[in-house]
Amino acid sequence: MPLANQSRAVLLVTLAIFLQVLLAALDTTIVSTAMPTVAAALGGMHLYSGVFSAYMIASTIATPIAGKLSDQFNRKKMYLASITAFLATSMLCGVAPSMIWLIVCRALQGLAGGTMFAISLSLVAVLYAPHERGKIQGIISSLWAIASMIGPPLGGYVVQHLSWRWAFYLNLPVGILAMAFIHRFLHDPGTAGRHTTVDYAGAGVLTTLVAGVMVLSNNLQAFSRLALLLSGVALVALLLVLVRIERRAAAPIIPLALLRQDDIAAANLTTFVTGICTFGFIVFAPLYVQGVLSGTATAAGLVLIPLSIGWGAGSFFSAHFLNRVGYRPVAMLGALFMIIGFGYLSLAMHSPTFAGIATVGFVIGTGMGLATNVITVAVQNSAAPQHIGTATSSTIFSRALGGAVGVSILGAILAGRVAALVGGPAAGGTNGGLAEIRALLLPETRAQIPPEAFVHLQRGLAEGLHTVFAVCGVLSLAAFLVTLRVSAQRPHEQSKTLPATVH
Repeated sequence: MPLANQSRAVLLVTLAIFLQVLLAALDTTIVSTAMPTVAAALGGMHLYSGVFSAYMIASTIATPIAGKLSDQFNRKKMYLASITAFLATSMLCGVAPSMIWLIVCRALQGLAGGTMFAISLSLVAVLYAPHERGKIQGIISSLWAIASMIGPPLGGYVVQHLSWRWAFYLNLPVGILAMAFIHRFLHDPGTAGRHTTVDYAGAGVLTTLVAGVMVLSNNLQAFSRLALLLSGVALVALLLVLVRIERRAAAPIIPLALLRQDDIAAANLTTFVTGICTFGFIVFAPLYVQGVLSGTATAAGLVLIPLSIGWGAGSFFSAHFLNRVGYRPVAMLGALFMIIGFGYLSLAMHSPTFAGIATVGFVIGTGMGLATNVITVAVQNSAAPQHIGTATSSTIFSRALGGAVGVSILGAILAGRVAALVGGPAAGGTNGGLAEIRALLLPETRAQIPPEAFVHLQRGLAEGLHTVFAVCGVLSLAAFLVTLRVSAQRPHEQSKTLPATVH
């Protein structure tokens, strides 16, 4: 029987999916909190960012490939294998004797984490009727918001009272419980009627392409113009090779016909653009608090909590709206919230306060929650049953890629703008631009800046960040226009075959 008709199985399998999502979300926030202690214990501060980059790149690469493979093979076995791999790599991270070891293990953990998340969302699509998917996806998004609030204090407590290694060991009990429920109650009838030929060439080229884009976007300012040009040409060439391979593949990793569907193409473009804007706020709002408002690092972290609350609330309530009015109006409303938030930051907020930025964060988060949940459900309900996993993972991939590429581009815009505004040396610095702005970020260095130079630097950073937020506002407007192409249907007007069962 379908999952929706089995109340006990609904509860336990859905609980397992929620536990797995919470597991991945908590891992991210707890590890972020523990990393300063980890770096101090293992040494290698110059490798600090590599721990995050390794996980992010690997999970982004894994997402589209896992989504496609879940359409071809047994989802239950893949899901259990990915959770097992995540727990095993968590143990390896916990026993890490060096930063290099930790980075390698975090990359492996990212592959498992990206696979877990892609399959968890595709399972919702194959187990639930179209009109029920929005509610479950909304709760899943809310779990990320919850994790962003409880993860940092939990991570701090674990590091202080146990050991930083427990930041990784805590994954074990939650993951084992999720595995037990999935193993007992989820049944996938197998691969009958599915393609079992794996597009190895497509997967390889896609992996190389995504890794290249992520590495390049995270190191824009480290490359010369010639290196950037050559790298760009190489990536475009890889993209053309990928398109050629996918056109000929029997079971392509990225079905081009699927992505050419108007509603799915519009949905992914919307997700890509809103991903840029959301991660732009996540990265640059704390910089505003510390550099322009002279706030503490704690205050800079706290300013993001309203964003998480808004994201969870928008995701949760979007399900109720989309079943009544359809995908397009809710997606448009989400983009409109983001336009209002970034418009206020870029145009009206010349004398901002912490409370003002936090309030704007809630508005932007609500918009993102409304848009992303609706987009995911719209894509799932538009795709044929044999492409559910691929379609679902495409939205996750678009958001992650948008965030990674967008933040790097916004960072380059900020650096150029600040360099033009700040000009020559200030505050005892030797280079113009962001090198001098760093003096604004810590109380001990702020106190050493002469008053005139202090005002000059703050004004330059503020204007630079206003430019970044203005770009995000324009992109939010573009996202609003793209949402006009999102499907106008309501979930109950669509019906898909539900191949997975529970017992």
